[in-house]
Amino acid sequence: MDANMISTPDINDRFPETKIITGFISYGGASKFYGPVTTVNCFEDNSLVRTGLSKVVESGVLVVSGKKSKKVALLGDNIALMAKRNGWSGIIVDGCVRDVEILTDIDIGIMAIGSCPKKSKKENKGESNVAILIDKVEVIPGNWIYADLNGILVSDDKLNL
Repeated sequence: MDANMISTPDINDRFPETKIITGFISYGGASKFYGPVTTVNCFEDNSLVRTGLSKVVESGVLVVSGKKSKKVALLGDNIALMAKRNGWSGIIVDGCVRDVEILTDIDIGIMAIGSCPKKSKKENKGESNVAILIDKVEVIPGNWIYADLNGILVSDDKLNL
């Protein structure tokens, strides 16, 4: 069965070992998304977010640890459009996004803890493809994300749905 047909509550019922992240707001045009994880660990600098999403992938999910900062946005419409064109299925930002009225028209999953109109610094600071922690849940490159309006599930591997 296609993961797009199953909700995260049903997935978690079948796979209770999946880790759960809640409290994120859906901003993208796709309210449901899944795929293998790539990570970025950054603080108020979205340089590595842009670099990561500039890579062409097949249904990947970029998970960004922005340390819950609400001072700047780590993702806006231009980077989200680039991500969609490059094959990403979703982006999760433990921080803020901007251009929210435009993000809803882009057919990609985007979840964040809030929005902020201010753009971030661009100093190439941070780390890519490292284990990150979001709300005490470890997210590792190569994990799989299953996300919808109910929440975010993190699985060690792709689930046989």
